[in-house]
Amino acid sequence: MRKKIKLIFMSLLLSLFLLFASCGAEVDEQGRKVYRLNESTYFKVMNNMLMFPEQYDGCAIELDFFLYEIEDIRGEKTLCGVRHCSSGYGCNCGKDTVIGFILRYDGTLPEPKNQSTPDNDKAWIHAKGELSSMQKTLLEIYAYDAEGNIDKTKTEQIYFYEFIVEEYSVIEDASNLHYYVSK
Repeated sequence: MRKKIKLIFMSLLLSLFLLFASCGAEVDEQGRKVYRLNESTYFKVMNNMLMFPEQYDGCAIELDFFLYEIEDIRGEKTLCGVRHCSSGYGCNCGKDTVIGFILRYDGTLPEPKNQSTPDNDKAWIHAKGELSSMQKTLLEIYAYDAEGNIDKTKTEQIYFYEFIVEEYSVIEDASNLHYYVSK
């Protein structure tokens, strides 16, 4: 009887292992779990990442974004990889904003272009990398008024994680990508 129980237990354990192994997440060549953000998941995953960063700690992240230089209220410029969006978890401004990462790359990335125009004619890249830490960085920027002009009497705050770009490629044709993402 004891052997039967042990056999049943081992069979159950093996079945569970095979089930999870067959349904398991994809891993990269470094053994890291891979998250691939696409048009339908970008906004949701980015918001989830801002709320539950530990889920993405040590994981590889692949995504497409355009390069965007943000100037904060002190005049410091920060290169980010973003999409435009309605306000999300990382922003408390209540208006359209950007959602993405502060980029860290040991090399040269393309220069941002047309970053504030409402179209796809931007410097798009496909990047793979990982978060540098679980610490959010706050960027405080001047707000825009209803006509799209900077209003230096009001500020907005946006939270970003730093993203270490391990590799990237320039996206020549971004016609299937959306510069504006939403829920």
